[in-house]
Amino acid sequence: MSLLLPVVAAPVWAQRVSVKTNALYWATASPNLGAEFRLNRHLTLNLEAMGNKLHISDYDTRVLGFTPEVRYWFSARPQAGHFLGLMGGMADYNIEDHTKVYKGDAYFVGPTYGYSFVLGRHWSLEATIGVGAMRYRQKRYDSAIEEAPREPNDSKWIAAPLKLGLSFVYIIK
Repeated sequence: MSLLLPVVAAPVWAQRVSVKTNALYWATASPNLGAEFRLNRHLTLNLEAMGNKLHISDYDTRVLGFTPEVRYWFSARPQAGHFLGLMGGMADYNIEDHTKVYKGDAYFVGPTYGYSFVLGRHWSLEATIGVGAMRYRQKRYDSAIEEAPREPNDSKWIAAPLKLGLSFVYIIK
C-alpha cells in the first residue's frame, strides 16, 4: 500500500496550479483570491472567493461570494490565450442604502469568455467576462417604517452580468 501512494499522488503534484486576484474587485473594496488547477491539456478548474464590508455615510454593504468555473483553453499551452468557461456560484449579501435594506442570497450560472496574456514564466494578466441567469431571494424592506420580514419577500430569476475581471495571475507550477 505504501508503494502505491507515490504513484497515486504524483499526478496531483505534477499539475499546473496558479493563484490570482481580480483588480476590478479590489477597486470596489472587495478583497478576493482565486486558484486555478490544470485538469488536463485543455481543461482547468478555477475557484474564486470574494467579500467586502463597506460603510460609507448611509451606505453599508456586506457581501460574500464563491464562484467555481470549468474552463476550456483553446491554446496548446495551458492557461494561455483564449478560453470558454462555465461558471456557477453563490453569494450572501446585506445592503443598506439610507432606509432601504436588501438582505439575501443569490445563485447563478452562465458562460464566460476570457483571454490570458502571458507576461513571463510565472506571471500573466487575465481578462474575463461572463453573463447568465441569477436567482436571488431576499428580504427587502424600508427600515424606517417596517420591521424586517421573517421570510424572504422578494425573489426572482433575472438575466445578469455575472463576472468582469482583470486578474493578476501567478503560476506556481
